[in-house]
Amino acid sequence: MRDEISCGAVVYRLSPTAQILLVKQNESCWGIPKGHMEVGETFLQTAYREVREETGIKIQAVSRLPHIVINKKKFRKTVVPYLAVQICNSKPRCDDKNSEVLDVAWFDVNCLPPILRSQIPIIEAALLLIG
Repeated sequence: MRDEISCGAVVYRLSPTAQILLVKQNESCWGIPKGHMEVGETFLQTAYREVREETGIKIQAVSRLPHIVINKKKFRKTVVPYLAVQICNSKPRCDDKNSEVLDVAWFDVNCLPPILRSQIPIIEAALLLIG
């Protein structure tokens, strides 16, 4: 069984209520922007790059969230997430040539769309910190 590492972020804002930025990863579920590490990258560098590629925005990490492990038949994936804020004025978009997502949008934390089951613990941990 091979090991994989993905890094990403729960990006939030207070506008005026708490919102998080999610990406549509398939026809029915949303999740956090994340992706695989490239050679020589740190966890944080990967998270910054992946969020930029999948959403078009730049972020600053606020804290690291608990990682999750997803066991598949042929591999084990560790997802290393951060809680982050946007540090640019760009509107989120998913038209980067390296983006692998179908859509990107801000959601009120009290009205979230269907989330990928494996990522629910990440979002729950982030919401505890956001308050």
